[in-house]
Amino acid sequence: MNQATTIHVNGQKHILALQAIMRDLWRKACEHDGIDPSSAFVARSDDNPFWPFHDRAVKQYHEAISQYQAGGYIGLRIGRR
Repeated sequence: MNQATTIHVNGQKHILALQAIMRDLWRKACEHDGIDPSSAFVARSDDNPFWPFHDRAVKQYHEAISQYQAGGYIGLRIGRR
């Protein structure tokens, strides 16, 4: 496998992993609040510990999708953040 293919495959794996994490955190957050996880809209409770993690996973997912579509290296960060 050449380097470009390896980067492509690794990027796809990273995005699929983030999707799985988002689904799992969504399910846990909904269950914590007694909401059906298949609901399209939910009202978040203030004491739910899963929502901040879900929000971060969604942000990382969208960043990865943007990098992937732009042909960049998924997960590579240049500079300080």
